[in-house]
Amino acid sequence: MYVVESGGDKGGNYVFADLAELDGIIAEWVNIRDGVESDRHKLEQAQQMIKPPAKDLMSQLQPGAVRESLGKAIKHNKAMWTYADGYVQRLQAAREQYVAAEEENVARLRGVDGG
Repeated sequence: MYVVESGGDKGGNYVFADLAELDGIIAEWVNIRDGVESDRHKLEQAQQMIKPPAKDLMSQLQPGAVRESLGKAIKHNKAMWTYADGYVQRLQAAREQYVAAEEENVARLRGVDGG
């Protein structure tokens, strides 16, 4: 069993019973992180494609408002990516510690039975 800090401000932790479970959670968070990154590329692409729909004043002002809104969405997206990436890194570090602890336990058991 291994404990991983959730990274939230409440001090919560997750407990993993085995390596396969931890690997599954890592894969899920990698998919989440990669999906957030993919969404950011789409937001950035949409932001670059904005053009005024007509030549009147209001139509000329509209693209700026949409760009600003998308800019805020991109900023939020980057914050979500940073959180997800940090969590993936914590999970991967926990996995390395888990493997090292298991290898140490196996070595101790071999020493006990002379194997």
